[in-house]
Amino acid sequence: MQDLSADVVIVGSGPTGSAYARMIRRDWPEARILMLEAGPYLRAEKGAHLDNIANLEARTAAEIGAQGPSRSAYAPITEAEWNERRAGRFDGSLLRRQGLFLANEADPHDETLFAGFAAANVGGMGTKWTTGCPRPSQSERIPFIAAEKMDEALGLAEDLLKVNKDLHPNDPGASRLREQLGAMFNQGRAPDRQVQPMPLACTPTASGFLRHGIDVILGPMLEESEETFRILPDTGCRRIIHENGRATGVEIATPGANDTRRVAAGTVIVAADSLHSPQLLYASGIRPAALGRTINDHYQVTKLIEVETDQPMQSMSWIPRVDDWPFSVTIGPTSANTMPFPADFKGQPVFIGLFCASDVDPGNRMEFDETRTDWLGLPTISIKARKTPGDLARLEEGKALVARITDALGRSAPGFETVVLPVGSSLHYQGTMRMGERNDGESVCDANSRVWGFENLYVAGNGIIPTVTATNPTLFSVALATIGARQIARERRQA
Repeated sequence: MQDLSADVVIVGSGPTGSAYARMIRRDWPEARILMLEAGPYLRAEKGAHLDNIANLEARTAAEIGAQGPSRSAYAPITEAEWNERRAGRFDGSLLRRQGLFLANEADPHDETLFAGFAAANVGGMGTKWTTGCPRPSQSERIPFIAAEKMDEALGLAEDLLKVNKDLHPNDPGASRLREQLGAMFNQGRAPDRQVQPMPLACTPTASGFLRHGIDVILGPMLEESEETFRILPDTGCRRIIHENGRATGVEIATPGANDTRRVAAGTVIVAADSLHSPQLLYASGIRPAALGRTINDHYQVTKLIEVETDQPMQSMSWIPRVDDWPFSVTIGPTSANTMPFPADFKGQPVFIGLFCASDVDPGNRMEFDETRTDWLGLPTISIKARKTPGDLARLEEGKALVARITDALGRSAPGFETVVLPVGSSLHYQGTMRMGERNDGESVCDANSRVWGFENLYVAGNGIIPTVTATNPTLFSVALATIGARQIARERRQA
């Protein structure tokens, strides 16, 4: 088999890995880029969002194909479990969802339970995400990255993701709802932090809208020859090969196989996700003290309500986080047709989703077991995480806030109580490869996402965010990827 080599090897094909590829291509046109993905192609349109598949049977098959080692149908929620969820209690189906790849060996009601999710397919979570792209608040931003630089990066990220600031501008039902929410929350807020439409990476169509996957980010790169850009599907990365602070390549294998190959690389970018990227660094003997040590996942409070309206809303609304208010709230229409068991509604069903910031705690951490390997041949992961007293207090405040919003907009849907989802359910894991201003043992990478002690090894994804956030982090992570990508292009093209 022919040896492989590339100027840049990217491990992972999700939004941040794809953003690295596209920005490097913009600033370093002649670069040879190789992208590795542990899972398969699921669509002829490479990396396109699965929710755009109109045929439900075909969409379900594609979603199963994204599940990594568990590529089989999963047991749906039962009526008894659904009733438990409606009552605001834990239901076992939450640990059987598509994409679930781990749950710590704890009782489902144990506070240390962490339900982890990932996608193993070309496009990664970019084929499954909800496409929310709000900008982070001032307190969520990284203090050692200049405001002008961060604003530029966020603008580039919005361009790459093709963010639509208002998907349904002529939506009187949503406008009325925003007026009601604005009366409650807008006072004292800067204009950009007032109640507004949720920015979405979507394109409106005559029949609805299309969600954006990595096909949108990569754009014309998908038409390049394999000599300049290539995605290798069904290819796991076993380790990063490195010597004296320099990554020289990667070792790859088909998942489940014993035979490995080496790929020579000028630069390596690890963009597997916030859990599997630290796992790969650890397996490669790259183990800074902060690796996996401060996993942070903002908590999620949900509520289903009824809103009486003669102008049903179509679009999602957003109450942004502000510095002294540790919540980010999304409110949007849903459909009784999507519920697993019939429910009678007298008004329009509306979903409230509140993200609640959680404390950064070094005791909340990932652990790796080298005596057992997973389907990719890497040390198995476990996660230890507990809510702090501050977390518990904010959650109670968040539940009270959801009740206030419910009373202002309508009423609780009959039989549906407020639900606090299990830790890990937000899918927004952060801090596992946290960024730092200096190499003091408290971080994994610098402000350009370069791993401390290495000249050509970079990390990407939500895991590098070091701040306490409540806002959906995808836009933030893609913005940070544009900073790292431009740094690589500047250094390598001049070399």
